[in-house]
Amino acid sequence: MWRDWFNFSRQDRRAILLLAVLLVSVLALLWTRPMWKTEQPYEAHVTDSLLLSLTSHHQEEIPIRAVPHPFDPNIADSLELLSVGLPPYVTRNILRYRNAGGVFRKPSDLARIYGMHDTIFVRIEPYITIPKMQRPTGAPYPTTPSDTLHRKHPYTDYMRAKYKPGKFVDLNTADTAELMRIPGIGPVRAQRIVEYRQALGGFHTIRQVHESYDLPEELGDWVHISTPKIEKLHINKASLSQLKVHPYLTFYQARAIIELRKREGSIRSARQLLFLDEFTEADISRLEPYLSFE
Repeated sequence: MWRDWFNFSRQDRRAILLLAVLLVSVLALLWTRPMWKTEQPYEAHVTDSLLLSLTSHHQEEIPIRAVPHPFDPNIADSLELLSVGLPPYVTRNILRYRNAGGVFRKPSDLARIYGMHDTIFVRIEPYITIPKMQRPTGAPYPTTPSDTLHRKHPYTDYMRAKYKPGKFVDLNTADTAELMRIPGIGPVRAQRIVEYRQALGGFHTIRQVHESYDLPEELGDWVHISTPKIEKLHINKASLSQLKVHPYLTFYQARAIIELRKREGSIRSARQLLFLDEFTEADISRLEPYLSFE
């Protein structure tokens, strides 16, 4: 064996030695890896020890039982915020907001905290108590409409004036402010409805609004469509990128339309799409109101 070693050239022997050194280094690295210690990042602006423990890898070792009760979000510590049912990440954002000088003047201000979903806020809103005359030291409440609080957050008062039964909102013309006056609809859901309406090109029927996820079933009792306002999709002119972003078209359907246009020259009716394997009768039925064949 050792005789064979000397049969190699000097260059070959160097290459073999280099590979051997690399192999030993990799094995040593793998052997010592379990002994490494990973330090947890320290968040300087979050000093609450309980919150830090909840955001660490030992979170499951500190169970917090959620029992809703009255609380003031301006003075409650992390333990109290967690005990009313707020998730750790929302609690952390509340403390950061307060540490930065933020103030909650009314319950609806809490809904603006990042991560505060509508379902969470609706559950805790009855328990929020904020003294009317409360003023934090050195930070008087803003009183003018031009205040930064209002400029950054136009939805501050969305919980104040919900519509009463019998009021209907037009799905194709309502903006987010009007949609938020519907019971069960907050900033997130209102924005979701508007974005889906824009993606579609307008609502053709009321049931389409439920194609957007996480909307209450009772929404249909508050909305109507007075005049269908549909933005047509020019099927003979639209590019592949324009076709594939429509909610009722997949990438493969959009590509099939492009190929059909190349073969036929133009598409004259939605029924032509039935000759494509990618489309079904149901696909054509819901897509047809949005197609223009000019």
